[in-house]
Amino acid sequence: MPVDALLTQDELDFIRTMQHNPQLNVRDTTASLLVNGGTQIRDLLTRLAANEQVTIQAQFENQQMSFPLQLVEDEFHALHLQLGAPSIYEEGPMVRPWRLMLKEPVVLETEKGQISHYWVREISCEGVLLEVRDGHRPPRRFSLWFSPEGHEPMPLHGTLRRKTEQGHYAYQLRQDNPQETERLRQYILAQHRRTHPQMHA
Repeated sequence: MPVDALLTQDELDFIRTMQHNPQLNVRDTTASLLVNGGTQIRDLLTRLAANEQVTIQAQFENQQMSFPLQLVEDEFHALHLQLGAPSIYEEGPMVRPWRLMLKEPVVLETEKGQISHYWVREISCEGVLLEVRDGHRPPRRFSLWFSPEGHEPMPLHGTLRRKTEQGHYAYQLRQDNPQETERLRQYILAQHRRTHPQMHA
């Protein structure tokens, strides 16, 4: 290698390895959005996404998916349209958020990691069904952490809505900031992919 070379042979080999790694060359197609239809449509969507909540709806059998359209800024400060994690709804006598029924209930924890008496049996982006154990009364409101296996803990804030026929308690969720909402949506989406792989193929 010439004396004035900018990179060593090891550095060149590393770069070549990175370029030929198939896992690093796969685009994330779940978040990308290509708008075909000219600059007028793209400009209109960009203006709407900057000032209003814009969603793209998809229908599959008895389920609806509502993708938020967001403006994101890249490292060069250019703005791009990007799809966020969808809200998933199921149709029936009424349209309601798709609920993940957990195989095993997950205990809610305090901020310090102490377990509570409240166990999540079902969860959606808008609500949670709790089982209350050890003779405790259901709280009117709670702020606890949901820590499903393999995922970072997520804060949940719920308000009691009703008691079910099975003796569980339905709570409406209220997330305090958009990042919390997005993390819960991403978790629900990942579980929906496992449950309904044909919709995400």
